[in-house]
Amino acid sequence: MARNTITLIWIAGLVLAVLVYFVGPDRFMFSAFDLINGIWFALLAALRNLSGITFDLVRALAIGLWFVFAVLALLVIRRTGTGHAALLVVSLIFLGLIWHGGGYAGFGAHTRWAAALILVLVAALTMTRRLTHPAARSPLGPPPHP
Repeated sequence: MARNTITLIWIAGLVLAVLVYFVGPDRFMFSAFDLINGIWFALLAALRNLSGITFDLVRALAIGLWFVFAVLALLVIRRTGTGHAALLVVSLIFLGLIWHGGGYAGFGAHTRWAAALILVLVAALTMTRRLTHPAARSPLGPPPHP
């Protein structure tokens, strides 16, 4: 065994002895369990906060990406003359997913917002592809310019 490892073991043991002395040998186990319990509750509180933060992030991203999709869809409509149906259908599905009053049984708000986020992400990526790849704009090609 390396000399450094043995030295670290001796130092850790002496630090533990000093800690036990100041806490009190009879209260050391209680203090150790109390510390572990405090860390556990802090971790659970952080996870609860993270869940709320994550939900807010998903909702914000979904709304922002719907805006990106809508603007890109309008550009596609302006450039190619197609995309009206995509804009209407995706927007209606998006609104249906995020609407507070409805939804299927067991289809909670977190799941609906996540589905809405995925929907508008795919739709925005599709519109981006239609704008950046000339061959993918329309099977018939771009409309004639007047």
